[in-house]
Amino acid sequence: MTIYENNMMILKEKYQVIYEAIKDVCADTLCDIVSIEDARKGGSVVVYHGDGNDVYLNSKYDPFHEALKYMEETFEMQDGALLAMYGLSNGCYVREYLRHAKNNTRCIVFEPSKEVFVQVLFNIDISELIKSNRVFFIVQGVNTEEFSAIAGEWLDMANKDANKIMAAPKYIELFRDGYEIFKQCCVDMYEKLHIIANIAEEYGEQEVKNEIHNMKYMAGCRLGAELKGMFPDDMPAIIVSAGPSLEKNVGLLKEAKGKALIFVVDTAIPKVMEHGIKPDAVISIDCIQATESFDFDGIDGLPFFVHPNTNRAVLNFVKPQNLFFFSSDSTVWNNLFKKLEKDITAMSMGGSVATAAMTNLISWGIKRIILIGQDLALTGNRMHVGEASIEVSAEDNQYKIVKDISGEDIITRKDFYYILKWMEETALKHSDIEFVDATEGGALKKNFTNMTFREAIDKYCTKEYNVEKIMLSVPRLFEGDWRKLIIDALEKMKTDFKNMRRQLAGCKADCIRAKKLIESGAGNTKELKRINSNIVKTVDMIQKSDESTCIYKWTAGAEFNMLKHDAGADGSEETAVLQCGKNAEYFGKLADAMPKLTEIVEECLLELKS
Repeated sequence: MTIYENNMMILKEKYQVIYEAIKDVCADTLCDIVSIEDARKGGSVVVYHGDGNDVYLNSKYDPFHEALKYMEETFEMQDGALLAMYGLSNGCYVREYLRHAKNNTRCIVFEPSKEVFVQVLFNIDISELIKSNRVFFIVQGVNTEEFSAIAGEWLDMANKDANKIMAAPKYIELFRDGYEIFKQCCVDMYEKLHIIANIAEEYGEQEVKNEIHNMKYMAGCRLGAELKGMFPDDMPAIIVSAGPSLEKNVGLLKEAKGKALIFVVDTAIPKVMEHGIKPDAVISIDCIQATESFDFDGIDGLPFFVHPNTNRAVLNFVKPQNLFFFSSDSTVWNNLFKKLEKDITAMSMGGSVATAAMTNLISWGIKRIILIGQDLALTGNRMHVGEASIEVSAEDNQYKIVKDISGEDIITRKDFYYILKWMEETALKHSDIEFVDATEGGALKKNFTNMTFREAIDKYCTKEYNVEKIMLSVPRLFEGDWRKLIIDALEKMKTDFKNMRRQLAGCKADCIRAKKLIESGAGNTKELKRINSNIVKTVDMIQKSDESTCIYKWTAGAEFNMLKHDAGADGSEETAVLQCGKNAEYFGKLADAMPKLTEIVEECLLELKS
């Protein structure tokens, strides 16, 4: 097997999008652009043939030593840190990073030249880099959209200040346009992280209240995952969102009724119902969603899709008769469904109710998904259908400029921008599904087919389907004796929270004692080891508990504050004292949370038992 064949075989397994984009490229056609030469002391040199100038991307003498020296600054990166590297070059730079940096550090390699990437595959064995679970390759113009997705998995508040961004030699000068794209990807990943962190900090407590209170609605619920494979392969689905452009084509939904699955997001319900259109399903995931959108006769009988964190006030108001739960990151919820041999594991929801609908449709096996009202931009300076226009400026750092469906600049909010990127990445990843943007306005969505809703209906909505029959054939859960499982789970949560409070209060007291011991210079090594051991055991206990997601969501603010002011580990007495103080504050806030969580559980139990 040749070097190229081996590289491509492994590439196909992990990077299907890149593989499909380059599989038919011949190396001979690239020689005028990129070539590979042998270095004097061994190894390969990548040569880029520019405007009459040959640019050597590696040392012509000893590329291995050059890479070793160049990457030295990355070797001491802390555990869990992320390196964003502009340029693959001959692979030596990334190889040295992997060889010397800590084993749980990771690297995103952004290669701006498809020609360089292909020529390397033909001539240099980089199979171990392709296989590595510590490396992810981005090739500009091929899978650029995946940068955000992989960064979202590898970047968090714990490592954000320890990460590095760097470029391989000559790359910035040679591929300036690509570098601007790379820099924007890096800026985007940090902005997105801060948005997620701010949301978690602001709404964490509300999500937990909903997650616990909504357990009472498990009795008689249905599971969204049960719809997998139940719809005909040729049946399209329409996601109806509340963008300003919905006014253009909402009336056409009547023609699609019975010929597609009409999935309406919560904020679009009023506009759809005003036109006398009965959705096949509605969806709501916002933890603070207002109830006004649901004040319509007959909505309680519709298939109603919610997340455990969905605002409990909405469920109290609607009292859905056909409630479907989907996606949960709660071990308590997951274990309850497992007792019935069902699975409600977490799904990637993309940051909006429309993307959550999209995720559901993909998981069910729908092969054609049509969007309307999904502007993801300020069409006419309006964010939602029916709203008044607002004054916005691209200079405001809360907004970004994107291209609209005509190729013109249009303003969007930052959160809309990251939803747009998620949709583009998802469409790229699921190449077996046709994604159609029939919004007729708003932001251009890459990897989507763009057409009017009229065209989409005429082309795809041509057969009759009994959507309601399919959906309501899904069995109800937690009925009869099974209802006791929910009560037992809540009783266990109450007991666990009470026990955790004692242990966390003990950790707070231990941290205060450790601080005093260090300040006094007593040097009681045995006692400090005992304290450290107790803290490690308590943290491990919480992490492994069924209630861990509840606890960390509720105390997200305390955790982020801890990470923002991490005292480091330089070994000094001053640093140790500061860290002990921070630990005491953190464990104190966790301990204070336990009675509040216990009270919420007791409220839910009272409602269930009554």
